[in-house]
Amino acid sequence: MNQRSLAGNDLKSIFYQVDTDRNGLIDINELYNALKHANENHFNPETCQLLMGLFDVNEDKYIDLKEFGGLVKYIRSWKSTFSLHVQNNTVPGVNATQLYTTLQACGCGVPETMCKTLVKNFDSRNMQALGFDDYLRCCVTVQTLHKAFTHQQNPDGYIRLDLEGLVTMVIDSRPRPVENLAFD
Repeated sequence: MNQRSLAGNDLKSIFYQVDTDRNGLIDINELYNALKHANENHFNPETCQLLMGLFDVNEDKYIDLKEFGGLVKYIRSWKSTFSLHVQNNTVPGVNATQLYTTLQACGCGVPETMCKTLVKNFDSRNMQALGFDDYLRCCVTVQTLHKAFTHQQNPDGYIRLDLEGLVTMVIDSRPRPVENLAFD
């Protein structure tokens, strides 16, 4: 999945490169192999599963051409944000301060100290920074939890939960398929 513009024929060409078994659908293994190849031979399988869950709109465990268009657009958007942060870094990843900037821009009021914890927990390469795949998974996870939290909060900005409420909120906040995405 290279970085050129996505005209219809380009998207189809990329789709058919990823669809290695030529059945007109992309399964989790084909997606993982394509993402791994596009990300310097490393892509966190958990991030791949997250993306499959977001873009498999009809929940058939495959991504068709239309779903793929949305996926590519989504990945490119996050990759653009990631690239802005890492262009001058000595480490090829996003640090806690840069993650804080991203999450603030997304409307998530996560404290900067929490971002250090997020980097520590999402860093699958142990480099004290998030590679693109971990960055994407972290940001999407925080966004969905933030959305669930704001749905539950009272006017003071706090929520009151028992264990059942917490578990329900976390389960209900898992990323859902993205519907009605248009692509170029």
